[in-house]
Amino acid sequence: MVIMGSDTLSAALADLRDRVAATCFPLDLPGAVQARLARRELIEQLDDYVLPRLAVPRAPLLAVVGGSTGAGRSTLLNALVGRAVTAVGSVRPTTRVPVLVCRSGDRHWFAADTAIALRLDERVPPGLALLDVPDIDSVSADNRRVAVRLLGAADLWVFVVSAARYADAAPWHLLRLARDRNTRLAIVLSRVPAESADPVRADFVRLLRQAGLGDVPLYPIVEVEPGAGLPERNVVPIRTWLAERGADPDARAAVVRRTLGGLLHSLDRRVPPLAQAVERQYEAAGHTRDCVDRAYAVAARWASRALGDGSLLRGAAAGRWREGDADGAARGVRESLDALLADAFARGAERSWGCAPYDGAPRLRPAPVVWPDAGEPLALIAAVGGLGTEPGVGRDAAGLLGTRIGVESAARLILGVRRGLRAELAAALDAERGRRAAAVAVVPGRADVGLIEALDLVRRSA
Repeated sequence: MVIMGSDTLSAALADLRDRVAATCFPLDLPGAVQARLARRELIEQLDDYVLPRLAVPRAPLLAVVGGSTGAGRSTLLNALVGRAVTAVGSVRPTTRVPVLVCRSGDRHWFAADTAIALRLDERVPPGLALLDVPDIDSVSADNRRVAVRLLGAADLWVFVVSAARYADAAPWHLLRLARDRNTRLAIVLSRVPAESADPVRADFVRLLRQAGLGDVPLYPIVEVEPGAGLPERNVVPIRTWLAERGADPDARAAVVRRTLGGLLHSLDRRVPPLAQAVERQYEAAGHTRDCVDRAYAVAARWASRALGDGSLLRGAAAGRWREGDADGAARGVRESLDALLADAFARGAERSWGCAPYDGAPRLRPAPVVWPDAGEPLALIAAVGGLGTEPGVGRDAAGLLGTRIGVESAARLILGVRRGLRAELAAALDAERGRRAAAVAVVPGRADVGLIEALDLVRRSA
């Protein structure tokens, strides 16, 4: 696999990164939570490690010292450097801000980042930079996320677990992740009680073999008194392991090829599930839109019939007309129109309630509608009076208006008001339909196809 200095590969990966970033998973479908997390992790790893490392393959190796709470990562880093460059203590979490230690001549390789404390020390092995990260199982969610992200940005890991907690779930999740991505890895078993060193080490080796990590270098460190430095005899092998990989350009290149190669190979397992999740979102969005469209089409047909069958002239409007109050009857018609629209909204909402692929969609308040005003109450009354001879209110209003302004003018005015009412009703229901389907409006088109095409291009470029 050719991965060093490849502009074609970098361009293909940048295209894949952009296509992954363009995906979204707004619908709470099965697997959507996992897809959102996988999307974020993939983008971060491409941004933090793969693309930068391809751009500067000769940069020093970044070795992250990570692990569980209280395992002694900071103590180990200080011992590897030979002086206190990061805080140690019993307060958890001790490492709140990641600490990067490199030689002064390598400083230019690392961009200034206020979120990472930089320490310069010539005792760091040449060709290496050491990074102390927060606990992977920190009580702080932000610390956990930073730790996992920085582990994903490293060329190799020095992973520290304590003898008391080597079987915890959190470290094993990341150890298996390193295995699956073929990350160069060394494991430090810290704080091993002298009296039980052999059985503890043997049990940990057994678990490593079961997890397919039996060939990973393992460095036990005996338990020491609080405040005491680590025994040099335990630190020297770890320092040597790191120095051997950083000092020689060929050795550094081999580490980078292995880590990059593992990450590129992992794309075959990571991108297709994302594409499948995108496809599920797309199909669910289409189903939701079709379902909502049908629901509001039914509501619109019902409202259109009610608008033209004279039913709006019953009740208050008819009573005010019989009292000789045309203006009051027109106000009654507008009240009936508001009630009709509210009823149509409710019918659309009820029919579309099961359309969205998740529960708990908020109930929407209908937007207010301003009905057209012809300046003539009789025209409004006649416009909703129906096309037949009944009810008499609409027919009588049309007759009075014809007597006043002429039959043809009255007919044109009534028709214009009727058309305006229907247009406002249709627009209001269409807007409500759009609001109901807004949850799926952000789902992109067939982005799943683009993801697979981009992955194929990466495969051909590697």
